[in-house]
Order: sequence, then structure tokens, then C-alpha cells
Amino acid sequence: MIKLLSLLFTLLLVQSAWSAPKVVTVGAFLNNIQNLDLKSHSYNADVYIWFKWTDPEFDPSETFEFVNPQELWGHTQTKAYEKPEKIESGEFYQVVRVHGRFGTKFDLSNYPFDIQRLTVEFEDSSNEAGAIKYITDNDPIAVNDKLTLPGFIFGEPRISILEQKYSSNFGDSRIDGNSRYSRVRIELPIHRPRGAYAIKFLLPIACVVFCASLMFLFSPKYVDARVGVGITALLTIVALQLTLGDNLPEVDYLVLIDKIYLGAYIYVVAGLALVVRTTWMLELHEEDPDVLAKANKLDLIALGIFSVVYLLAVVTLLVLAL
Repeated sequence: MIKLLSLLFTLLLVQSAWSAPKVVTVGAFLNNIQNLDLKSHSYNADVYIWFKWTDPEFDPSETFEFVNPQELWGHTQTKAYEKPEKIESGEFYQVVRVHGRFGTKFDLSNYPFDIQRLTVEFEDSSNEAGAIKYITDNDPIAVNDKLTLPGFIFGEPRISILEQKYSSNFGDSRIDGNSRYSRVRIELPIHRPRGAYAIKFLLPIACVVFCASLMFLFSPKYVDARVGVGITALLTIVALQLTLGDNLPEVDYLVLIDKIYLGAYIYVVAGLALVVRTTWMLELHEEDPDVLAKANKLDLIALGIFSVVYLLAVVTLLVLAL
């Protein structure tokens, strides 16, 4: 009886060991990031990825594949060792240097004060999560001290392990259509210098809005000058926004700077509408000796209200973005 129980216990242990996923320890070193292209949502990455595992029957550095590559034909992979090395811990060890173009869908809602996350993601192409499980190393990620990306500041890099579900059997009836794979995500947050970009993007529109506000200060008698100031400001805003759009991809939503420009459009158009209003006041009530004073007062009130509302709207948008 004791021998039977011992045999059953041994069989259970063997079955458990057989069914348990193989554990692979991973880590990464970000060597370089370059050629960031917002329009194509892509960037070049040069990264070292290391693997450590114990099972001599398989090599995870041979079966991993990237899930967010772009221009896959241009990717290169170079192994540090011809065959995996066995290190002091008894684990097998291999380092793969990867260079190529990767992509992620950028969220530009808060452009130019947006925070983007450049990612490199991979999973095992042959083994599901039940067969292989990634875990992060003790010191899993580092960045080249000399790494720079002009126009951007780097945040804290991180590496995370996810479980990706595929709700398809890819045409294979042997698969139940509910496959799960262990996935590694290497992530580097970046953002633009806020002070410099505030001057670069907000100062021009602030100057245009200030110049447009001068239409309220001209006497209502000078209709041509007032209209000229407003139309010139309107055309300048259009030109600035078109220039800005050259650097951005086509998106189906308004980015932060678009909302600020939209507010500027409303400000100028409202000013032109007031010019029309005061002009009609002078035309229809020219016999009233106080009509000019009333028109001037209306201009000053509108200037105060429009300017305060626009300023508050811009500050609110910036506070929400930052």
C-alpha cells in the first residue's frame, strides 16, 4: 500500500513538472532610439535582450518574435554567443541584439504636451502561456547613458509581462481559438520640453490674438481698418495651423493645439461680428450724438469678455493636458 501511494505521488510530481510552464527570465538594455516619425507612428530601436532558462531541450532566443515591427525586412538580430552559455546559477544564457523599426499608435490628444511610450514587444512564436512563461530579471532594464533623442526628454523605462489572448484559431481546427501567449513589453516614455514648446507653439498664436484684439480699440468709424485687422489675423491663424499639420498624421480627433487654434478662430470671428454690429449702430442711429460713445463702450466690454473667456479656456486646456 505504501509503495502504491509512493508511486502515485511520484506520478503526480512528474505530471505537475510536465504540465508546468517553462520559466524564462528576460531583461533588456536600450542602446539607441532614432528616426521617430509621428506620421507613420514608428521609430528605430537598437536594443539588447537577454534570456535565462534552465531546460536544455529548448532555446527561447530562437523562437521569440516581435509583435510590433515595421519594415520587418530591415530588422537584424545578432546573438552574443553561437550557443547558449551556462552561467554560475546553472541557467542557460543568451543575449540577442536587435536593430530595426518598430511602431505603436501614438495618442496625440495633448500634442505638443503629449507623453508617448515607445515600445518593443515580443512573445514566443511556438509556445503558448501554458508552455512558456516570461518573468523579469532582478535588474530587468537599463538605458544607454548617452542616449538622446533631439526634441524629447526620456522618462523612466520599464519592462512588463502581459498575457495576450488571440480569439482566433488561425484556420487550424486543432486550436480552440482561445490561445494565450506570455508577452514582454519594453517601454520608454518620452515627452517634449514643455517650456520650450510652450514658447514655440503658444507664443505665435498669442501674438496673433493680441493683434486681433486691436480691432476693438480702433474707433468704430474706421470700419476698413477694423475689418482688415480681423481678416489678417484670421488668415494668419489658418496659415499657422496648416504649417502645424505638416508634422502630424491624420487623426480623427482634435489635438490640444487644434483646440487652442479653434478658440482663436472663435475670438476673431466674434470680433468681426462685433465690428458689423457697431457699424450698423452708427449707420442706423447716426442722428444720436451718443451713438459713437455707446459703440466704443460696447467694443471695450466685448474686448474684456472675449479676452478673459479665451484666456480661461486656454489655461483650462493646458492644466488638463499637463
